[in-house]
Amino acid sequence: MSQIFAELTQDQPHRPILEFALQYVDSSLPRVVIDCGCGAGNEAAFLLKHDYLVYAFDPSEAAQLACQHRFKNHPKFFFSNHIFEDYSYPSASIIVALFSLFFCAPSQIDHVFAKMKHALPQGGILLIQLLGQDDPWLSKQSQTMKGFNRQQIEQLFIEDYEILLNQETRTEHPNAYGKMKFWNFHTLILKKI
Repeated sequence: MSQIFAELTQDQPHRPILEFALQYVDSSLPRVVIDCGCGAGNEAAFLLKHDYLVYAFDPSEAAQLACQHRFKNHPKFFFSNHIFEDYSYPSASIIVALFSLFFCAPSQIDHVFAKMKHALPQGGILLIQLLGQDDPWLSKQSQTMKGFNRQQIEQLFIEDYEILLNQETRTEHPNAYGKMKFWNFHTLILKKI
């Protein structure tokens, strides 16, 4: 994430899907979240306001600087500079990976999913987004990104999770830089069984 991207996104509100996913969280579980690829910390800020302990990671130095400034000395925010593959996932009731798993190495995605599953208790929530097979980023970066269709997603998660939401988005929408892009991605809310 370039410094410009961090600056463009740091004042944005959290994504509404986060609030929707929180309604499925078992209130008896600890209020602990992992925010994967947290960027400027927009989801983390919302979660901290709702008294969650937030473990956040992002490989970007710009994200690290933005979060250090934004959450300076916050007792419930812990940032680490990691990629999905190298992160040691602590136990958490919710794992959030919005617009970030796209950048996980395709050869490591199954390993990352296994680590996430291990970090969640029964009833824990996994809120993620995965690229769809028609996203143009795949044709440009097929070695570094992986796309999924609905059936592949269901096969990946059906054994270990109740699939509460599997919503495919296919739309033209500006990216953080304001440039129009065709987006094809899946938003998933999964509850560990």
